[in-house]
Amino acid sequence: FSLMFLSSCLEDSDSRQWRKANEAFMEGLKDSTNIFALEHRDSIIVAEKGGKYEAGPVSGILYQEIKAGHGEIPVIGQTVSVKYTGWLYDNTQFDTGKMTFKLGESTIDGFREVVERMPVGARWKAYIPYYLGYGSTDYQYSQPNIPAYSVLIFDIELLKIEE
Repeated sequence: FSLMFLSSCLEDSDSRQWRKANEAFMEGLKDSTNIFALEHRDSIIVAEKGGKYEAGPVSGILYQEIKAGHGEIPVIGQTVSVKYTGWLYDNTQFDTGKMTFKLGESTIDGFREVVERMPVGARWKAYIPYYLGYGSTDYQYSQPNIPAYSVLIFDIELLKIEE
């Protein structure tokens, strides 16, 4: 029993250290002159509201524009195609590829929130806090595993809005 207790305490300590390191990483980004808070500059378009702009929630997502887009901004409910690469704050790459999905369905909340604000053709680097990613639990369905409390960093390019 005591060995299991010691092991559990060590895991908790590692988890706390990882969380603190991720939170410090996000705080450090706020001092950058070319990284912006998503909620302060952009809004989302909601199809159910007749295609009108709505202010999004204050989320804590930060982003950097790598390439300006000049196309339409997708409406929630539309299907989009994106190219992306994902990393942890320590530069560990956990995913890369292309995907097509309907806005408002089946993707990480923070990832969706970023794409909802991007014009077609844009490429952004997004810094998503853990609570809009995989939260306070380990995500073990990718290689490598994504620890609890991980900031997710995505390089996202919005390729097109599907017709």
